[in-house]
Amino acid sequence: MNEENRLPKAILDKAIKNGNEFGWRQSDVSEVIDTARTLNLVNLGGQVQYHFPDGTCELYWLSFDPTTRQQNETWTDFCARSAIECQEKFQSLILQTNIEKEALENFDFLKNKKETGIEISDFLTFILYFDDSETDKH
Repeated sequence: MNEENRLPKAILDKAIKNGNEFGWRQSDVSEVIDTARTLNLVNLGGQVQYHFPDGTCELYWLSFDPTTRQQNETWTDFCARSAIECQEKFQSLILQTNIEKEALENFDFLKNKKETGIEISDFLTFILYFDDSETDKH
């Protein structure tokens, strides 16, 4: 079972599923991270994708990952810290990066979509990854 499936139905209903990955629109990311934290899910971070029915472009270099679990860090503390770090890195990414420019410079697929009049920002997705306390071995 994917840890993402522990999220409430209202959050999952907003998700864009791509294979085994769950992504959300920019406007939903903070709510997803906060909800995961309340469920004691560690946020492992995420990355930027453009997800179309006929293809996905991963901007894997645009990630917002927290630092790894610290020695002697409790699971609850790790959940809280990872959520805060992920939120901060996500906000920094949004404010400091022209994501569409990066995408168009790196993917002809997206350039072609844009040239045909498709608003590629409608397909911008932020993939999030989680871990749950059942995997906690400490």
